[in-house]
Amino acid sequence: MQKTEINSAIAEIVPAVESINGVDIATVESTIKEIGFASQKETAKIVKSKGELDRLNTNLLGWIAQLDADGKVMRYPDDHEFTPKKIIPIKYDDFMIIRGFYVDAAYDAGAVSIDAAKKVWEEAIKDLASEAGYTRPKSDDKDAKRMAEKRAKLVEKYAPESTGALVEKKAELLAKGDNKSLSLVKEINDEVKRREKPVLDEAQKARAVTRDAIIARAKELCKAGTDDADELLIAGLLAMTK
Repeated sequence: MQKTEINSAIAEIVPAVESINGVDIATVESTIKEIGFASQKETAKIVKSKGELDRLNTNLLGWIAQLDADGKVMRYPDDHEFTPKKIIPIKYDDFMIIRGFYVDAAYDAGAVSIDAAKKVWEEAIKDLASEAGYTRPKSDDKDAKRMAEKRAKLVEKYAPESTGALVEKKAELLAKGDNKSLSLVKEINDEVKRREKPVLDEAQKARAVTRDAIIARAKELCKAGTDDADELLIAGLLAMTK
């Protein structure tokens, strides 16, 4: 998709939208483009600043999440069936408008292609999902609704069974090997994966904390510039390459 196509896609939606999160669309556009432009510039650096990218992503979050009366991001309740405690996104059409502004600016900032600009956006959304608990809004089209209803029915179908019971059932179905059994295996795999996702997300957050601590320590040692610091850097590198 070329830039003109992105602009056309935005133009089809924007005339019907006067504001997003209570802010007029012109202000939204200029602000999001500033964030997208700066994010591309930072991403393109050989040595990126995670702190700066985090700052830009935090600014972006304030535009793609629903806000309460105090301007704080809103979250689903603790007992929400699908996304407990996750951040509530703005509606899909508004999300796509902001995406268009961001990608357009990232392209202007030097992304080699529209696809490359899209990757900057996707990385920002991915980071916000893993580190802040953001949930991407779903399309309101018929296919998306049908898929959401199907997933909800499967959750209800397997709710009475523990994950261990589902794993045992999966083994039995695999042993049968017929088409119907294999179809049920796929359902069980999807349900088990859905249940395990929160744990995996937490593990990924823990890895990110460890990663940042390693980077911070490495920078301290580089700045120190002593023989002892060099030895620690080399030892750490060797430990991570085993």
